[in-house]
Amino acid sequence: MSIQLHFGDWMRVGGEILHGEVELPFPQVIEDGIEEVHVKLRGRVYAQVTREVSEGVVASYVVETERIETVRENVVVWTKGSAWPLTGEGVLRLPFEFLLPLNAQPSCKYSGVAREGDVSYFIEAVGVRSGLLSRNRRVSKPFAVVPPDPTGLELRKSLLSGWSGPLNTISKSKNIRRGIWGSYAEIKAELVLPDISTYPLFTKIPFTLRVITKTKEMKYDKKDEHKEVFPEPPRTPQAVSLVLRRHMKINAQGWKENGEQTIAQLGGLGKDSDTPASEPQPVSLTFDKKWVPLGDNEKVGNWVQEMVVESAFELKCTPSFTTRIFEQRNVIRLKIVFPGIGNDIEKEIPIKVTAGVITPTATAGAPLYEGSAENLDLPPTYWSANAWDDNDEKVASFASKGKS
Repeated sequence: MSIQLHFGDWMRVGGEILHGEVELPFPQVIEDGIEEVHVKLRGRVYAQVTREVSEGVVASYVVETERIETVRENVVVWTKGSAWPLTGEGVLRLPFEFLLPLNAQPSCKYSGVAREGDVSYFIEAVGVRSGLLSRNRRVSKPFAVVPPDPTGLELRKSLLSGWSGPLNTISKSKNIRRGIWGSYAEIKAELVLPDISTYPLFTKIPFTLRVITKTKEMKYDKKDEHKEVFPEPPRTPQAVSLVLRRHMKINAQGWKENGEQTIAQLGGLGKDSDTPASEPQPVSLTFDKKWVPLGDNEKVGNWVQEMVVESAFELKCTPSFTTRIFEQRNVIRLKIVFPGIGNDIEKEIPIKVTAGVITPTATAGAPLYEGSAENLDLPPTYWSANAWDDNDEKVASFASKGKS
């Protein structure tokens, strides 16, 4: 390859100045017939819906697509004869920069049955070659973007220093019984989270989960102290499901589809599965069981059992966003399974995920988070974003028309 593109792998923020460098080795560039080198910045929101069209007994499918171009910038960094390497070096280094729009939407990629959507960005260096049959040389680098989030940054600082603010308790109660006959027992789940308006990325969010059960009225039996009594709370972190889900809305040319997906297990809870953990976290679990007499009669009452889990989770997903053709909202879903039909407890908590960072002010690019180059948890298909823009024309000759 006669062109090299240097551009940092870390996540970028709306409003940021993007810096990079193109390297041209000589004399390979001349031997390769390259007449011009330009760099492109591209960004888009894309929606796709596949709909069925029936004609009698024959069904066919129509793919509807819609695209919003969010950024389209070009800069010519070299033309043949305009610059040469210093004597003895053999490589010409050409810096470039772009201004990322302040209102850039967060990078996202979703693919479901009959529906797709993405918000994607890439930088590409193009070496334009002479001759109708000569293919241009290209080097592309997709990258992740998040919008600036001053409010989330302040919350992130408070969470990193140890949350001491107000708490939000989300609860769900239910009366259950093991079979279709008999008296009801009581179960209750309480999830205690920081009372915050947004959930910033790459930040440990502490939580406490309490599961309290109360048996039906029964006679006291000392043997019950050491055996399972229905309904018993979970005894291990793996028996509780706490996951992050995303709900998608896709609108292509007026054709609408919805989708949803579990994207992370949270807080070290849940069984091993194909869903990745947001971040392994230490889990503290305690269990208590006590007899509560009914009135003055010590021999009649209820067993009250309580499980308490304390842990934290860290989000790495695409922040919540809304556009005309593609949007994502997030929920935390809690599920606790109890024996019997319809006895499980389920609760969805809507949350707004945000970046927790602001636009960097440094003149040179650098990772947003000290000590690491954190990036969004995006699927491998996101990193082939250049496939949606393959115009090969010169920039110098067509700059006034915006060609690339």
